[in-house]
Amino acid sequence: MNTHTRLLSGGLLGMAMVAGCHAPPSAADLEAQRAMLALLMPARIEIVEPFTRVKSFDQDDTPDGIELFLRAVNALDNPGLMIVGQVRVELYQYVPASADPKGARLVDWTVDLSTRQQQQMFWNQLTQMYELRLGLDPATIPPASRYVLLVTYRSPLGEVLTDDFVIQQPSGPRAAGSPR
Repeated sequence: MNTHTRLLSGGLLGMAMVAGCHAPPSAADLEAQRAMLALLMPARIEIVEPFTRVKSFDQDDTPDGIELFLRAVNALDNPGLMIVGQVRVELYQYVPASADPKGARLVDWTVDLSTRQQQQMFWNQLTQMYELRLGLDPATIPPASRYVLLVTYRSPLGEVLTDDFVIQQPSGPRAAGSPR
């Protein structure tokens, strides 16, 4: 074998060794990567209480839905994250003076946030929150002054985050569940 052939063979062998020497990431490397990503991923969801309320969507005096403002917050306490997946909202009767104020479930909604169109429908760029208008039939909801609202977010990776809120029914002669 001549010198040129030996150099070429040695070079190819060296390149093959370098290319083949790329080891898969170790468990420690993968754990470090997960920890870094976890800083920016949603760590919790929050019902934005001052804005979430029972509301009339058709501008009469009878509330016929819930306007829910929802935001995701990362591990660094930065709000305004967009989320992908499903949001389940449940409305429960309120049980006063109880460790668990959730009574019987009255109604539930599932909001899918998996497509661009769904994101655009519910995401408010100005407030950096999701705004969900959840309609309900006042005739099917027992009259009460308070209810429990439970929100559960399921990510495509299987993570589950929840938040709940005791929502106050507006007072007045024509509250939800009252005759029209």
